Amino acid sequence: MTNREGDRLPHRIADVCADAQCDLTNFAVGLLSDLDAVVFGMSTDWSSGPVEGRANDLKALKCSMFGKAKPPLPRKHLFLIAASRRSQTATSN
Repeated sequence: MTNREGDRLPHRIADVCADAQCDLTNFAVGLLSDLDAVVFGMSTDWSSGPVEGRANDLKALKCSMFGKAKPPLPRKHLFLIAASRRSQTATSN
C-alpha cells in the first residue's frame, strides 16, 4: 500500500478469495463493492490524515469539556491546539 500500487488490488483480492483458509475473504469481497474508489485511494498521493487529526482533536476537546465550559473557552482551546500542530504540517512550495 505504501508503494501506491492500487492497480494490483484486484489480483490480490482474487488470491485472498482463492485461499480457503484465509480469514480475510469477507473483507476482500466487501472491497469489490466499491473497487474503483479503493483503487483510487490506494493510487493517489492525497491523504486526509491532517483533516482526520483535526476532527479527532475537536472530538476529544468536546468530550473533555462537556458541560464544564461555555463555548468561548473550548473554541480558544481548539485554536491553541491547531496553532501548536501547525509546525507539524507539511507544506508544498
